[in-house]
Amino acid sequence: MNPHVEVKFRDYDIYKLVICGPGKSGKTSICKRLTQNTFQKKYQPTCGAEFHSYSFKTSKGKAVALFYDMAGQKRFGVVRNLLYSGTNAAAIVFDISNKESFRECAKWIRELRTQNKELDITIVGNKTDSTRDVEKIDAERISRRLGCRYVETSALTGDGIGDLVKTLVSSAIISSNKKFVGR
Repeated sequence: MNPHVEVKFRDYDIYKLVICGPGKSGKTSICKRLTQNTFQKKYQPTCGAEFHSYSFKTSKGKAVALFYDMAGQKRFGVVRNLLYSGTNAAAIVFDISNKESFRECAKWIRELRTQNKELDITIVGNKTDSTRDVEKIDAERISRRLGCRYVETSALTGDGIGDLVKTLVSSAIISSNKKFVGR
């Protein structure tokens, strides 16, 4: 019997993805749809942040995306700022049935860009199962003007969740590779 035990620090890549945006936009519901394939109808605000993990495979092997689900209320800004460091990609979620939540996206971009000017950001129009107050064409145009990509989802039905994950994971991998090459 060999007395030496081989310990690997990690045998998979880890990507940090931030999910932020105004309260009641569906950030936690998106994370739970993705990681547990569930939808909780009763709204419970996130206190500070919640963490969700999603395992997947890349050409290099196993990988894990850690979703940092940030509380949207202003009072949690200090907590968010502490957790943004090391983020590989971010999503700003708004409710397409609430025009005011869409207007807040610019504020969220500023908050994220304060931490990392090069961060790849995706704006997410959630609740496509609801009555639309923000038109998709307008959201796409404004997202481009703000230097972000745009996708739509429904955490209730699961529509668009797979596309969102692919978008964020691809961005995170590219971001991670840029950091590695830059060292």
